[in-house]
Amino acid sequence: MSAVLFLITLAVSGLLVLLLPAVLIAFAHSEIELATNMLLLFAVGSFVAVSATTALSGRIKETERAFTYLALVGVWVITPFIAGTFYTVLSDLSLMQGWFEAVGALTTSGASVLQRSETPVGLLFWRSATEWYGGFLALASIVHVLAPAGFGGLQGAGSRLLSGGSENSLFKVQTYRTLALQYTLITGLIYLGLMLFGVAPLNAMMLGMISAATGGFVPFSGPLEETIGQGATTVMALGLCLGTLSVFWRRQILRRPKHVFQNNLEVKIVVAVIAALTIAYAVRIADVSGSAAGNKLLSALQEGFFTASSLVATSGIETRPGVIALLPNIVVLAVIFVGAGVYSTSGGVKVFRIGAMWVYTVAELNRLIFPNSVDRHKFGDLVIGRGSIQAIWTYFIIAILVIGLGASLLALSGTGFEAAIVMSVSFFSNASPVYDALRPLGDESVTASWPGFRALPHQATYLLSIIIMTIGRLEVLVIFAVLNIRYWYNR
Repeated sequence: MSAVLFLITLAVSGLLVLLLPAVLIAFAHSEIELATNMLLLFAVGSFVAVSATTALSGRIKETERAFTYLALVGVWVITPFIAGTFYTVLSDLSLMQGWFEAVGALTTSGASVLQRSETPVGLLFWRSATEWYGGFLALASIVHVLAPAGFGGLQGAGSRLLSGGSENSLFKVQTYRTLALQYTLITGLIYLGLMLFGVAPLNAMMLGMISAATGGFVPFSGPLEETIGQGATTVMALGLCLGTLSVFWRRQILRRPKHVFQNNLEVKIVVAVIAALTIAYAVRIADVSGSAAGNKLLSALQEGFFTASSLVATSGIETRPGVIALLPNIVVLAVIFVGAGVYSTSGGVKVFRIGAMWVYTVAELNRLIFPNSVDRHKFGDLVIGRGSIQAIWTYFIIAILVIGLGASLLALSGTGFEAAIVMSVSFFSNASPVYDALRPLGDESVTASWPGFRALPHQATYLLSIIIMTIGRLEVLVIFAVLNIRYWYNR
């Protein structure tokens, strides 16, 4: 258990470090009370974290895999809860709303109950920073725990490139250095691109962090396009596209850009889907605007590209209200449910799993005609074994059951049935802004059953939302592994 507590303490320490730049920004904007409260939280939290780390670091021994899973679940349950208490102290949110806010940030879901126009700038920065930190935690969880264990059919071979080489390395800070450097570099590139298009430095930093994490939080009120301009939104879209790719293929872009598509079927599919959605949205935007002029078509393509990238990356950010809803709801939900690359910050079940299921299904149908045929089932350059496809189908079925049960319970808690389905899918896929984007406007009888996040009917609705977002980010199966009561009873 010492290793479990150490890893949780390490994750919470990241939250505390991010308080320091938020304090400086709060002081710079004369938010003295907020800055003072943040400093107090940092001081108390740092004392506890340093004490716990010092006490535990010498007691970490070889750790069983089950305790590694327990540590991972502990990180994703306890870290958001502690961050939620911070939000409660620093804002006018209740404890449940603060927890909801923290989970929406750390899972990169983007769900938020903060009123942007009334929230201090220092708190908005920390909210953006926690979403960025959540993206890093998601990558670290996949690369160092989920993929090596083969959860949900993930291929663990590639993860060794960024892994420390042993399960015990999970509890060493240097294990995450390469991943952190790559993640920070991408954030910096997006930040510089936004600055080049005239975005204010603070907004550029916050939007750069959100884009790198494929998050859904916009740190200011008002339409995105009107606030930062079309050029900057295109930079954000490119950042979101990077976020759809596996961390290993991002290395290819930086080192050998010509080979990024070589034997990588997942990247090809992601790019093709973004291109198809870009055209579909551009046509709908041009049709709604009622103009076919050259500059209008270019504008429609830029807006369509941003919207397509946002959906595939499971961000859900819109350039302006109503754009995402231009395509049918079922299409939007299908896109975010699938998501993008397996080693990325995007949510959903991932393209690799859907592709592997398709490859195996076609092969099985082919066996009906040629029963003695022997095939190697491959998705791109990845071999899909029987064990992998069983894990993928198990993951897929449980994901559907979680979404269905979540929608049923949300409907019973006071939301409309259609709203509950959209909410459950968007929470599971870590694309919460899609729920707001698909909300019908104007009809009070409909909008009453489709409440905003700040007006959710019951505390139970917040709790259900928190559970669904957490399960979606943890790739479903690790939760059930930790909840294996028979294993813990027989130890």
